[in-house]
Amino acid sequence: MKLKSISEAVGMLIFSSILFLVVLVVAVINSFVVFTTGDDKQASDDKVRLFASTVFQVSSQKELMKTEKNGVIYFYSEETEAEIAKMDEVLQRERQSFNSILGTSDEGGLTVEFHDDYGSLESSYGSGEVAGYYNLGNKSIHLVPTDENWELILVHEYSHYQSHLFSNQYSLPITRIPSWFEEGIADYFADDSSGWYDLKTIELIDFHDLDSQEEYDSSASASYDPYAQGFLAVESLVDAYGEGFIVDLLKSRSTSTFYNKLETMIGMEIEEYQDIFLEKMIAEQEQLDEWYELSHIQFEQKDYEGAEKTATAIKEAGDIYDNDAADWMLVDIQLARGNFMEAADLMNRKIAADHADFLIDDLFLLAEIYLLIDPQLSLESALQAEKLQEDTEFYFYEEDLIAIYEKINSSKATEGYRQLLDEEWLYNPYVLDRLNEKLDKEYPGEF
Repeated sequence: MKLKSISEAVGMLIFSSILFLVVLVVAVINSFVVFTTGDDKQASDDKVRLFASTVFQVSSQKELMKTEKNGVIYFYSEETEAEIAKMDEVLQRERQSFNSILGTSDEGGLTVEFHDDYGSLESSYGSGEVAGYYNLGNKSIHLVPTDENWELILVHEYSHYQSHLFSNQYSLPITRIPSWFEEGIADYFADDSSGWYDLKTIELIDFHDLDSQEEYDSSASASYDPYAQGFLAVESLVDAYGEGFIVDLLKSRSTSTFYNKLETMIGMEIEEYQDIFLEKMIAEQEQLDEWYELSHIQFEQKDYEGAEKTATAIKEAGDIYDNDAADWMLVDIQLARGNFMEAADLMNRKIAADHADFLIDDLFLLAEIYLLIDPQLSLESALQAEKLQEDTEFYFYEEDLIAIYEKINSSKATEGYRQLLDEEWLYNPYVLDRLNEKLDKEYPGEF
């Protein structure tokens, strides 16, 4: 073809350039999707959607509905719409916590995409064996909202989002922090616990072999879990130095700066720390196990003073779950001694400083204790628990319990108590024994 003018030549050049760019973009999209998912047979519109979802705030799946709540965009199906409420409740709580700890400002911009099953989640991520993930490109969290560990997964991925905000706030490169630490603090903030691990079976590798995300991901095997190493290292550091060091390390501008700061803080090279930290945690866990066993023996022998000292030791040395167990032990000790007011005071102090995971159960235990003191206070505590249940929308209990407490505080008190006992609503054995004694005195021959 012969071009007749300069304008035709320029036009042809522009057309050729555009055509080249279109072909290039199509090739890039196709290569990206095939590399990510391993599937070269996807339809073109599916490939475009998956590619676009890594950059823009669009869903990676077809036909999802979209809504916004408290600054978070949710993509969901009709089957998962009801799961938004529980996600929102947790994210609002965690937003305040992270903003306080890290000094970040999360004013919106996060997307949460629900997947109905793991096949969809794994296809979107491009790999199997994934429970959830955070897409750095478009600030989106992906998970199966009905997973039994959905809250841990959500908070773990939200931690990555907050770390992303932190990096942007201080103009820091994303890859400056070793992946073992990034993943470790994510599990830590999600309230993982060393008590859930058999520490003696944990394998460790060189921390430097877990610096990049690629190295971190490829290190996993049937016998080795990089998440376990990262989390346990972070928990051991927090136990020794508190949470304050996390922000200081996150401000490192490079991986080498990170290790320099860390090794200065711990007073040794990371290789030496690797050799000792797990053994120390194993020794501490064995000590806690011994204390738990001792406290049960002391309780059975009615050595309440000894049991009280042991429970206090557990509380001082353990994590939030050990603290919860120790507080309930201390309450049981007071109930076994017949000190009902002291037991109620302990529960009220615990509730005042409570962790959200324990608050509802604690209020229901307080309601049981108040049956020995003032049934009206029992009803008030149960109503507080009911209100919290309504607010969280993912904690379930039998609604009949409130009606029973209301009946106990009415002219049908004996009927209410009888229903409470016959239907076995009381869970604390010491309350149950003491209440039976109380009812025998107040209502002779009725029970």
